[in-house]
Amino acid sequence: MTNAKINELFAEEEKSGEQKVNIIRLAAIAVFFADELANYHLLGAVEPGIHRRTLWTLAGWELFAFAAWFRVNLRADYARWMKYVSTGVDVLFLTFIIIALEANSGPLISLYYLLIAQSALRYSRRAIFTVTGLSAAGYAAVWWFSFGNPDVRPVSTYAAGIHILAMLVMGMIVGYVVRKLRGLVHKFADSLVRRELAENALLRYVSHQVARQILDSPDGGAIMQAGRRTHVAILFSDIRGFTPMSETMEPEKLLKLLNAYFRRMVDIVFRHNGTLDKFVGDALIVVFNDPFDQPDAEKRAVTCAAEMQQEIARFNAGQAAAGEKTLGVGIGVHCGTVIAGNVGSESRMDYTVMGGTVNFTSRLQGKAPAGEVYVSSAVQEKTRADFAYRSLGKMEFKGCADPAEVHQLIN
Repeated sequence: MTNAKINELFAEEEKSGEQKVNIIRLAAIAVFFADELANYHLLGAVEPGIHRRTLWTLAGWELFAFAAWFRVNLRADYARWMKYVSTGVDVLFLTFIIIALEANSGPLISLYYLLIAQSALRYSRRAIFTVTGLSAAGYAAVWWFSFGNPDVRPVSTYAAGIHILAMLVMGMIVGYVVRKLRGLVHKFADSLVRRELAENALLRYVSHQVARQILDSPDGGAIMQAGRRTHVAILFSDIRGFTPMSETMEPEKLLKLLNAYFRRMVDIVFRHNGTLDKFVGDALIVVFNDPFDQPDAEKRAVTCAAEMQQEIARFNAGQAAAGEKTLGVGIGVHCGTVIAGNVGSESRMDYTVMGGTVNFTSRLQGKAPAGEVYVSSAVQEKTRADFAYRSLGKMEFKGCADPAEVHQLIN
């Protein structure tokens, strides 16, 4: 989420806050109006002259409140300058009412503080500081007009100074709180962006579920970076006869064919939560049991290999029906100890696995004809309860001192 989008979000919240302020204003003035009527008609606590001035001021304030509500809430027509007009009008009417009621030291003074607190709903420090300054000025006007009026007792300069200072401090506190709130939103949004970028990077290697598991783990940020020696099951797949086929196909058609093939294969890999090591030309290298433990890694690898061959058969059927090229893929599955981690430079890192286990799996895959899955004895031993195999006897492998037994998966 960019700063522009965050500012747009706060602009929407500012509008929503102004709508809330309009509703509060309408309700509050209506309550004041009813209270004034009760004080005059039921309690007889207000003089007629003061009562008339108060009613007219409240009526004018309520008329403004209705107009603001109608435009911003009902018509959804809001401009950011309106919040400054609203704060000015609120302070102006409140000041008139306090002067009209000759209540320069009464409980109505606390309404200035409520106006300052309420301005936090606009999520704008400028609006908060504006209403703070206007409230302090409004109270100063109330204090000033109390002098020379024989019916009211003037507030002492000391008490007035305390009120004005308290309003300014409250405005600073509310403004600071809103600033911290906006800062937290920016940090949270930045964290979400970083997480999204990290997840998108991880999705090159792992499924959505594993990516979230990595990011949610306490050491998720380092788990793909750190080198580690671990036991894994490795799946190698390779297209048979790809080189001569690529020499006769147009580049656009070749890439289209490869992308369609790999898209299907990667979907299957991620379905079984395998980790995608890399594409090497037409070859695919997949790791199980890293970066998180998978006790059934060998079973996952063989299941994945079997589903890949089934999907390739379906893919080829569609290709043949459309008169397009078909693919023959051989797959090898082996397990053992590897060194895993990210390898590269500061500008570009890639996940990979290294070691003799990787080399043997590559050569085992090279023995598998198109449409077949070959597994090592180590894999066969761990998965024979789940799959049927046919022993192909011992085969020679480059780099291996002794022949190794190979098993063919029976579909």
